[in-house]
Amino acid sequence: MRKIQKDKGVETTEFEESVAQSLFDLENGSTEIKSDLKDLYINTAVQVDVSSNRKAVVIHVPYRLRKAFRKIHVKLVRMKYKQFYSSWTLGD
Repeated sequence: MRKIQKDKGVETTEFEESVAQSLFDLENGSTEIKSDLKDLYINTAVQVDVSSNRKAVVIHVPYRLRKAFRKIHVKLVRMKYKQFYSSWTLGD
């Protein structure tokens, strides 16, 4: 299953692909939340500047998957923070 699903004809961005790949890698590499991620996917993902030296990732998910994502939200943030933070500090 692809971890990103968009409307027909809408292209994914490079950043969205990296977020989707990250979820896929986490599903296949972490026994802690593998079963929780099995049927989940995103619609869009964007980076936003929060302040001059801080960024955030905003992920849009289908409404029907909202509860499942909220269940694992804290774990996802904790597990993925380092990966995205390191790419931002390297000049991306």
